[in-house]
Amino acid sequence: MFKSIKIIGADFRKLGSTVFLNIIHLMLKGLPFGILFFVVSELTKPREEIDKVKLYYMFAAMGIFMAVNVFVAIKVHVMGYINSFTITTEARLKLGDHLRKLSLGFFKKRDPGDISSLLLQDMAKVETIFSHFLIDSIACLVLPVLMASFFFAADFRLAGIMVFFVFAAVPALAGAQRIIDSFGKKHIATRNKVASRLLEYLQGIKVLIAYNLTGSNFKRLESTMKTFCRDSIKLEAAAGGPVMIYLFILECGFISVLLFGAHLFVKGEIAFEIFLAFLVIGYKFFEPLINFGIFTSEMKYMSLAAARISRVIETKPLKEPEKCEIPDNYDIEFENVSFGYDDEKKVLKNIYACFKENSVTALVGPSGSGKTTLTSLIARFWDVKSGSVKIGGKDIRNIEYEKLNSMLSIVFQDVYLFQDTIFNNIKVGRKNASEEEVFNAAEKAGCHEFIMEFENGYQTMAGEGGARLSGGEKQRISIARALLKDAPIVLLDEATASLDPENELVIQKAIGEMVKNKTLIIIAHRLKTIKTAHQILVLEKGMISEAGTHGELLRNNLLYSRMWKEQEKSGGWKFKDLSENAFMGERALNE
Repeated sequence: MFKSIKIIGADFRKLGSTVFLNIIHLMLKGLPFGILFFVVSELTKPREEIDKVKLYYMFAAMGIFMAVNVFVAIKVHVMGYINSFTITTEARLKLGDHLRKLSLGFFKKRDPGDISSLLLQDMAKVETIFSHFLIDSIACLVLPVLMASFFFAADFRLAGIMVFFVFAAVPALAGAQRIIDSFGKKHIATRNKVASRLLEYLQGIKVLIAYNLTGSNFKRLESTMKTFCRDSIKLEAAAGGPVMIYLFILECGFISVLLFGAHLFVKGEIAFEIFLAFLVIGYKFFEPLINFGIFTSEMKYMSLAAARISRVIETKPLKEPEKCEIPDNYDIEFENVSFGYDDEKKVLKNIYACFKENSVTALVGPSGSGKTTLTSLIARFWDVKSGSVKIGGKDIRNIEYEKLNSMLSIVFQDVYLFQDTIFNNIKVGRKNASEEEVFNAAEKAGCHEFIMEFENGYQTMAGEGGARLSGGEKQRISIARALLKDAPIVLLDEATASLDPENELVIQKAIGEMVKNKTLIIIAHRLKTIKTAHQILVLEKGMISEAGTHGELLRNNLLYSRMWKEQEKSGGWKFKDLSENAFMGERALNE
């Protein structure tokens, strides 16, 4: 556990003062019972020998210790939370920074629910370890050790019985730890599936409503929930037994001390004061050990969450160069590039291509031919399996990731907007942009008019993922981002796919403004939009089957030509047959 927490980035030195103060707190909490021993000893004397002044002093001391303990307890509470939240804030930032450096392959292999659970639930459990259990469990272990020295000095026989039962209880606690480790991993895996199914349910709610699959009709969610319920019961039931045995053995230890102590007292082998000390203070020896068992059992489950986080942090990010190379220009070259996701079949095979600076290159081809993958390799979302991708003659693996990102403006097909204002969503393109520059980018992208129709204008909240905006509006805001960034290389993945014909003309004009003096690569399905491209690459089954201008490719009479003719034909498509069928049906009803 401590190894996992250390990997996460926890600085245990920040907890040292809190742990020390918590030990003082527990000692102050037990001191009144120690004084109570002297009070009872005084009260057992003959009435005429009782020192009332001494009693008053002892009661006053008990009150003082209790008051001081309240102050110390508050201090421990505040320090514990401040330190734990500081540590976990640093850990969250470290995890977030690490995630952004990982290739998209890392995310491709995991469900969204698994990633969200990692950032939210797992990190929250690590936070609880620091804020509660780690501090308390260390104090609960140190305090009995200090008390044991006192008890052995008082009577080694009774103290020996106490220690014997502590060691006798350890196997039960160790058994609980092993059970939690085994059942806990399965429980966390099921929990993550529940999170994934919930995300799936919420994101697909429109489809589910349309097909009457909401509520219990969505069997995937219902089945996962039931499995999670069963795994939760199994975990609690399986681990609860050994923990209860551990607690029972400790309780038996205290009772055994009392029975044997009474036996020794009756035989006259120990003084009444010694027996009274074990009677009054003895339970305070076992109480922190009881809490220790509960804390460590909870911590064992939570340490599984810490281990999940540490495994992610240990995942190697995309390799950064020791020395950053600076491109001479913004030409992009693919030299014998092959690529496949993990161990899957190759998506791109032996790609040779050149995208000249200040030119427009269009990528076309059937779905799954590798167009988006090719642009993703330029952005280094993944590293190529063989060959190289170069910008300005420099392998992108030799360019710092931050530097590479600064060269690129990307407009994705699936636009994501943050739960923030429209203004700030556009400003993502360049954080130091002025208000005037943001407005200007919005104007060029055709956003300004519809933004001003909102009551709060640019300060309107976009909603999670841009829920308050239409697909076309989100697309235009993403283009405004790219315009604002003004990077030398622009990658457009179906930038006009969600737009109506009128707005498409506006965006085409905006793109024309954006790509002046830039290297533009555009993925297009509407071939009319890329007729004037300097170069068109046709991808088919992961390979470039054709390359040339629009006119050259039409004359080749191959795949591009067939796609063009099909789109020309579909442009004149009408609901002719449907209208005739409807008319025939209506006439039959009338007859």
